[in-house]
Amino acid sequence: MRIRLDKVIIKDFKRINSLEIELQPVTALVGGNTSGKSSALQAAQLGVSILQAAFRGIRPNGVPDFAGTVANDSVLFRPTERLLDLRRGESATQNLGYSITYCGVGLDSNAEKEITIHIRRGKNANIAITRSGDDDFAAALADSDRPFSIFTPGLSGIPIREEWRTKGAMDAAVMHGDANLYLRTVLDHLFTRDLDEMARAAWRRERNIDLLPDSGWKTFSKLLERCYPGTCVVVSHDHQRDRYVKVDVETADASVTLDMASTGMLQVIQIIAYTCFYAPPLVLLDEPDAHLHADSQSRLYDALRSVATETKTRILFASHSPQLIQRLMYDTDAAVVWMSEGAKVPVDDAQRPAIPILMTLGALSAGADAFDPARSVILMTEDKLSRPVTVLAKANGAPENLAVISYNGCGNLPAARLLANMITDMRPDARIILHRDRDFRTEQEAQFELLIAASERQRNGVTRVTEVFTPLNDVEHSFAQAAHLKEVFNELAPELIDSAIADVIIFKRDDLVHAARIARGQISNSLYESPRKRRKPEWTAAEMPDNTPPIIGFVPANGLIPVSFEHSHGKMLMDALRPKIHHHVGGASQVSDGRIYAVTPHLLAPGWRDAFSPQ
Repeated sequence: MRIRLDKVIIKDFKRINSLEIELQPVTALVGGNTSGKSSALQAAQLGVSILQAAFRGIRPNGVPDFAGTVANDSVLFRPTERLLDLRRGESATQNLGYSITYCGVGLDSNAEKEITIHIRRGKNANIAITRSGDDDFAAALADSDRPFSIFTPGLSGIPIREEWRTKGAMDAAVMHGDANLYLRTVLDHLFTRDLDEMARAAWRRERNIDLLPDSGWKTFSKLLERCYPGTCVVVSHDHQRDRYVKVDVETADASVTLDMASTGMLQVIQIIAYTCFYAPPLVLLDEPDAHLHADSQSRLYDALRSVATETKTRILFASHSPQLIQRLMYDTDAAVVWMSEGAKVPVDDAQRPAIPILMTLGALSAGADAFDPARSVILMTEDKLSRPVTVLAKANGAPENLAVISYNGCGNLPAARLLANMITDMRPDARIILHRDRDFRTEQEAQFELLIAASERQRNGVTRVTEVFTPLNDVEHSFAQAAHLKEVFNELAPELIDSAIADVIIFKRDDLVHAARIARGQISNSLYESPRKRRKPEWTAAEMPDNTPPIIGFVPANGLIPVSFEHSHGKMLMDALRPKIHHHVGGASQVSDGRIYAVTPHLLAPGWRDAFSPQ
């Protein structure tokens, strides 16, 4: 039976409660590291593998015969050792389990087909399987000679040598998820299956695609040439004599063994080769863009689209590549599914452009909150850890349901500003506060940068976005204040807190001085040595001086003078303060660390109070 797969439905599997994926020729799953992308891919492959294990053949009356139970070890693809443990929340029981549903169309009859596999605990710790739906469809999924799906992880390289394997061994590897270990073997099988001896000799001699007979090898060669012009694969293997499969990749400039090809090219060859050999209804790829630079990701997109068009295979893959997703988002034959906590994030057409920006920032996990209408205030922070900045915001009037998105470092500030502007268009009810660490800026320097940002927003017609610098050098600096720590740890003598801070500043003196010098050097280069910025009206409005303030205002004049608390690097201070305080408090270190980040009046800052005040 020839099948076009249109939908996969997963219930109660790992992180997934209920997930319905409508498949386009190419469908990408995006989300954070714990969003459930890999769980969805694993479930799609596991349902097929379980049916293969249960399939006993076709009865004389033409009805497929399936076993009602299978042993755990008889299932080739196992995301974990005990398949019953894959049920969401707790292990499967005789009454409660998980299910995978496949929906599609039989291409010969144009009839809709559906099969659901329910997995529960059977007797003697076996896996009990029940099916509902079309058994002829189930038989097509269970055909081990023609694997319905292929699962392969991202490819970072292949072995230097590879022993030739039979098709049966290769089929098992494909179902097991080890497709990347058998790339030379599948190329050899594709080459020898589709070409007779004369055609194989002609290919090795002339490398002329036009002379090839219509076949999977010709399709493979055409698709590879389309992605990498002038490139071809040459297989040389004598089954009677050679233990290892020899495969070369030839370009216009060179010929190399397969293992010497670039990672991007290997990824493309792998996807095309397996699809052209098996012509499966479904190919599952876990982060095929991993290890690939931007140019290779573009070629990967071309390969995915070409494979889907030429072979009618559906491709479902997980991705962390903003460049790849940017291409897919505007492709009518592709779909992007944003996942968070095992479920789809509803995204309308107006919100879709924000997805690649969130991916660039590494903020997809938290980004779902940005589109939650219940969250009217969104804090974008340059810190990886969101708890300290969240507490600082709430100490200054931020609402309890504050949404927090990390843009992970000031190097991504332009992208963060672009995303903030986009969110205001999509969420006319929301306000956005963009946090930046002060990082040894003077008050005039911080004011100048805020005025510049405000002028740019005004020119672009952007409202409801506010940028704020931390009251001290960074977020942690506020929590390292003696008055705050004395209130949080009121069981300690105040002089212990003062002594701990003083000791850390002395111990970290060289590091603190170095941090201040580096920061002031960067500020001098970016502000005072920029004639373009000096000409801006905001320079005068912020009362910026003509020359860089002398470094002596930020570091001690000599080794006898301690670093001031004001000119300390807060993150460095806090890293050393936490163990000192825990030594005095005792108990679990996580508890004392957690107490540091609590709301006190000493965290109040006028600029932050103004930013978070109701409007």
